[in-house]
Amino acid sequence: MSPRPKPLPGPDAPVLPASRRRLFLVATAAIPFLFFAALEGSLRLGGYGSDTPLFVEVPDSGGWMTQNREVARRYFARETGLPTPIGDAFRPEKDSTTFRIVVQGGSSAAGYPYYYGGSFSRMLAQRLQQTFPDRRIEVINTAMAAVNSYTLLDFADEIVEIEPDAVLVYAGHNEFYGALGVGSSESAGRSRGLVNLYLRLHDWRIVQLLRAGLTRAAGLLAGDRPSTPPGRTLMERMVREQKIPISSPLFALGARQFERNLEDLVRIYREAGVPVYLSTLASNERDHAPFESAPAETTDPGAWASALRRVDRRLGAADTAGALALLDSLARTDTVDAQVRFLRARLLDGSGRHEEALAGYLAAKDRDQLRFRAPEAFNDIVRRVAGRTGATVVEGQEALRAASPDRIIGSSLMLEHLHPNLDGYFLLADAFYDRLLADGLPDIAETPVPEAEARREWLVTAVDSLYGAFRVRQLLASWPFRPAGTFDSGVDTLTARTTAEDLALKVFRSELSWFEATERLRQAYAAVGDHHRALRASLAMIQQYPFLPAPYAWAGEALLRQRRADDALAYYRAAVEIEDSPVVRLVMGDIHAARGDDGKALPEYVRAVELAPDDPDAVLRLGRALAVIGRFDESRQALERFLQRNPGDERVRRALDGLVAQLGS
Repeated sequence: MSPRPKPLPGPDAPVLPASRRRLFLVATAAIPFLFFAALEGSLRLGGYGSDTPLFVEVPDSGGWMTQNREVARRYFARETGLPTPIGDAFRPEKDSTTFRIVVQGGSSAAGYPYYYGGSFSRMLAQRLQQTFPDRRIEVINTAMAAVNSYTLLDFADEIVEIEPDAVLVYAGHNEFYGALGVGSSESAGRSRGLVNLYLRLHDWRIVQLLRAGLTRAAGLLAGDRPSTPPGRTLMERMVREQKIPISSPLFALGARQFERNLEDLVRIYREAGVPVYLSTLASNERDHAPFESAPAETTDPGAWASALRRVDRRLGAADTAGALALLDSLARTDTVDAQVRFLRARLLDGSGRHEEALAGYLAAKDRDQLRFRAPEAFNDIVRRVAGRTGATVVEGQEALRAASPDRIIGSSLMLEHLHPNLDGYFLLADAFYDRLLADGLPDIAETPVPEAEARREWLVTAVDSLYGAFRVRQLLASWPFRPAGTFDSGVDTLTARTTAEDLALKVFRSELSWFEATERLRQAYAAVGDHHRALRASLAMIQQYPFLPAPYAWAGEALLRQRRADDALAYYRAAVEIEDSPVVRLVMGDIHAARGDDGKALPEYVRAVELAPDDPDAVLRLGRALAVIGRFDESRQALERFLQRNPGDERVRRALDGLVAQLGS
């Protein structure tokens, strides 16, 4: 017999009060949140994951800050060799004299392949500091290789926190293949909203755990191999979509990603009262053929190949006009192919029709399906966003174009497809400099530094320029400059012929740090009496490590050798403000004494003896300075105190005996 069902509750059955029902519903809804909160807390307590702030304190620097070298972990889940920043150091606090600029962008903004004094940001900083010697100019470069507008936008709130007076942006070349881009192997999906949400949550340990799991799963599915062909450069490893035609949905998605992220970026700064300067983008137009070209899918490939062979025959017969006519016809027939437009532009260029050639080169670049160079549409976006948001456009592309033969940017200013050489970087710095001064930032410039003088004073050493040459040679040795899977190993067998080459190679091969190599270069210059280059090396080290005392002292030494005593004293003072030194104090005292200013020399010698009471050179100088101004008793006492501790020092003994004999007692 089956059990009888329970009767339904009657009208008099007890009912759960409304307040308790609400409490029950709230508790039920809170369960998943409590679960995730408990999981997040457990992961943190267990030491899983890490925070990656944009700026961190430099160890043992007395409070200086710099960009976190690990910050790229936010964006690179698969890469082990992370791109790193240039590492500008700055004081967290700003006084009334400080003018602070932040630079954002990718590898070109970072100064690849030179970095350091070869970046446009360092050139700009040097020139602004010379223009406004009474201000403290800080140019903090946050740019890194292989990042795009997602990274720029992610940095914005933390940049606002350090109170910049202006933000300069040179970015767009990495939009498709930079981390999290629509064609990148480092992807978090193609939804801009979801990617930006992920970035806002990147410090959550749950998010880091999920990302690690998904990355591992993707690796297992791919057989633990990268999804792109193996290569030796980050450039190759970042590419997932090797073909992105100009008419494709993916191209449109990348352009929309760039425009909306850029607009949000400017909005954040404008709401914080920070002026923003957006530069247009330059690339190699004349001397770099498209990486990847193909006709439209609707074009008959056999007929297209046949037409190209006819072009080759015309060129072989020196029939330029006939070849050009065929190329004109092909360009009208197919709106996608890049190579046809590049060949056509070359013929126009060679015929002296440079304006038409430029239009052809730009059309070819825009149709290059391997998206390493920003299309011209991105410069239109820069201008459009600036117009909507109140940002200022800096015509960086025009600055390079104006300095290029026939106004077509090529190898005179570009190293390969898009990275400027030193002259190109200087022109970008010059464009930003002129725009800032036109806006009265940081002040009205009474005596702007002329371009020629700024070029002479840039802080690029031979190690920097040679290191850059080695980096470019390494880049050009592999895909996409060579067929996939091939590599020119010549860079591995380079040998040095000069001291500078030897030092640069050691930096390139990670056998020396940049600082060690630059210091050895400085020593080599000083040894042969080339004090101007020794000074430049010292100033370059100061620019990179403003919290270290030694480079200031080395700069003072080089200036003193050039008979620039006042300038030398300024650098020596800066050195002892960071870390007091008896050696530097003695030199400062000697400079004053040589000028006959014993009143200024004396306190330097006094301080030197306080720092090094058993240094005979210090006490001898102090004794001499006291005697010169007639304070003989104090001079004798100083010498006697030293001898009480060091009775065997014959030099100080003779000095005391001479002083006593002079006094006649």
